[in-house]
Amino acid sequence: MPLVTPPTLVDEDGALTQECENALVAIFKRYDVDKDGALSTSELDAFAKDTNGDVFDEDTRAEISEFLDLDERGQLTLKGFLQMYNLQTSSEPEETWKDLQKHGYDTKLKLVASRNEDSDDKSKPTPATETTTASDQKRK
Repeated sequence: MPLVTPPTLVDEDGALTQECENALVAIFKRYDVDKDGALSTSELDAFAKDTNGDVFDEDTRAEISEFLDLDERGQLTLKGFLQMYNLQTSSEPEETWKDLQKHGYDTKLKLVASRNEDSDDKSKPTPATETTTASDQKRK
């Protein structure tokens, strides 16, 4: 079976691709339980636990507060959430792939499992670390 190369998560300008952004928006909305457009401390903790197995440490919380978009109550907005993932994806795309898979996305950025299913299921595909270019994606 040929190696499946997953889509690129950022475009040639370094912005998240529309497909990646759509997946991240859907993930954000799952955790924005009160639907106020921002992640409260408890909502952010739930996201971090489901993604990383534990809440963010104080250093990470400080970085979020200092560098990402927050609402007037100091809560992470959708814009800030996307900023966080843009920063991560620019330097460590494999970490973003891991996060997307934890939240049920496959290597084609399609939702294939709910977050309530076993996220450690070894039968889920693992994305390749090499990526295609945006021009390769347009040719497909």
